[in-house]
Amino acid sequence: MYKIVFFLFLSVTAAGQNYTGTKTPYPFKQADYTPVPKGYSAVYVNYTGRHGARFMTKAGSDVKLLALLNKSSLTPLGDSIKVMTAQFLEIEKDNYENISLLGDAEQHDIGARLRNREATAFIGRGVTIEVTHKKRTRQSADGFLKAFADYKGKKEFKLVQDTNENVLRFYDLSPAYNAYKDGKVITIRIDSLLQDPRTKEIASHVSKRIFTGPLAEKEQAAVTEWLYDLYSIQFSLVMEMQKANVQFDFGKAFTKPELQWLDKVNSAADFLEKGPGIDTLGIQARIAAPLLLDLVTSTDNLVKGKVKKDALLRFSHAEAISPLATLMGIPGASVPAASIFDFDKHWHAEDIIPLSANIQWIIYSNGKQFLIKVLLNEREVALPVKTNTYPYYKWEDVKNYYLSRLKKIGVKPGDDMHKYLLNVQ
Repeated sequence: MYKIVFFLFLSVTAAGQNYTGTKTPYPFKQADYTPVPKGYSAVYVNYTGRHGARFMTKAGSDVKLLALLNKSSLTPLGDSIKVMTAQFLEIEKDNYENISLLGDAEQHDIGARLRNREATAFIGRGVTIEVTHKKRTRQSADGFLKAFADYKGKKEFKLVQDTNENVLRFYDLSPAYNAYKDGKVITIRIDSLLQDPRTKEIASHVSKRIFTGPLAEKEQAAVTEWLYDLYSIQFSLVMEMQKANVQFDFGKAFTKPELQWLDKVNSAADFLEKGPGIDTLGIQARIAAPLLLDLVTSTDNLVKGKVKKDALLRFSHAEAISPLATLMGIPGASVPAASIFDFDKHWHAEDIIPLSANIQWIIYSNGKQFLIKVLLNEREVALPVKTNTYPYYKWEDVKNYYLSRLKKIGVKPGDDMHKYLLNVQ
């Protein structure tokens, strides 16, 4: 089944880079892993992942676009896009917020590779699974655990109420972060991209390709935004398209340079809201302190023998994964940008937080000492900690580094993280 999925995905993405930012389906590429130091084997997995490829989270761009197309005079391309939009809506019907079949496949495959790669960790002591109140995280966990169908240990699910999701949806609980997200730091920079001549030119060109009559400038911008939304989601729906025997491609409305620019504009907001922004210890990173502290303390409890589990598996959202990567100092996820026009010299949403993005802390032991290796999207990454055995680090060194980093932003083990989020500035 999953080979078919991969073929379908390749057929849709045959042109190469799709310029879909955070909506990029999981771009797994087989990696060569550094051999584990002699005498060590995996004993624990501390996993944090984003939900899989999904449908739209709510009706919006799809409904608005079809309504406008239905009452407008269209070019032949416009007529084609109207048909595709109607097909898109049929597939989306009753599926808003759900992960797609491809999303389920992504999660299953990540789980299967993890279980196979770190087989010595999964000895039946049980796994804890944490999900948010959003159903797509539970659906993703279910897909992931299909790779554990014959696992003998207990699978314990934990759902934290949405009013107290300090670890997995911390970004919803901080008043200071919400003020930052809606404030001038972001709006000034994004406006500079939206007001750029390239943005307006693209909107004008797209509208002329679709409509026979003129549109107001604001309407042109809206149409381009709606079309780009549908274009970005279509890659997550390849299996649904196959089942419905339809094939739509909203990319026909754009040229490659236009998609590149729209991707940049959309990813810029993600960079400022979820990534390094203009300060790697800004509010957008500091709010991830509850998750980083939870990773440190849960791992240390295992190392100290206080917890006897094979894994802790968390399923969350892009808004959790990216700030965590920044706060951890992972290369590519922790370089700020003075100018928003330069942010993509180092940071690429599709590399850091594609659909099904994940950060894996793998703990190894020789019976006496413990090492840790961190994977971002199943690739070994460097940590800002000294080691003679890269990518393996002494657990105590990593623990001490991150506890020191957390201390700099006013966090220590045992703190009330809900209170922290309410008061952090």
